[in-house]
Amino acid sequence: MPKSSFVPKGIALFVIVLWVAGLSVWANSTALPQAVVNAHTIYIQNSTGFSELEYTAILELNKWGRFDLAQSADKADLILRLDGSTRVRVVPDGQLPGTGHFAEDAGVPSGYTRIALIDPKSDQLLWSDLHKTEGAKVRNGHLLDGLREAFRSYEKGKR
Repeated sequence: MPKSSFVPKGIALFVIVLWVAGLSVWANSTALPQAVVNAHTIYIQNSTGFSELEYTAILELNKWGRFDLAQSADKADLILRLDGSTRVRVVPDGQLPGTGHFAEDAGVPSGYTRIALIDPKSDQLLWSDLHKTEGAKVRNGHLLDGLREAFRSYEKGKR
C-alpha cells in the first residue's frame, strides 16, 4: 500500500519540478543580456529602405535618454539594426545570401520591422523584437516600445 500512494506523490513532484524548470527557461528567454544592460552608446543601422524609421528611432532614443548615439559601429557598444521584410543588403564576396548572420533576416513578416540589438564586435544577435509598421509608418505605439518594456522588466526583476 505505501508504494501505490508513493507513485502519485512522485508524479506530482515530477510535474512540479518540470513546471518550475519551464518557468525558469521562460523567464531567462525574455531577459536582457548583460551586454545590453551595460551599454551606453548605440549605432543605428537601418536596413528597411525607409529613412523615416531611422529618424523615428533617433527621436525615440533621444527622448528616452538611455543611450548616446554613436557616429559609427566601431565606436558603439551596441548596434540597433532595423530590418524589414524586404531588406536590402550587401553580401560579401564568397558568401551566399541566406547563410551566416544573413539567415536570421528571413523571418521578418510583411508589415513588420525587426528591431535587433547586435554586438558590434562579434556580430552576435543579443535581443530582438518585431513591431507593426506600414512602410515608413509605425503602427500601435512607438517603434522602440518593446525595448523599453524589456528594460522595465529587467529593472523589476532586479528588485
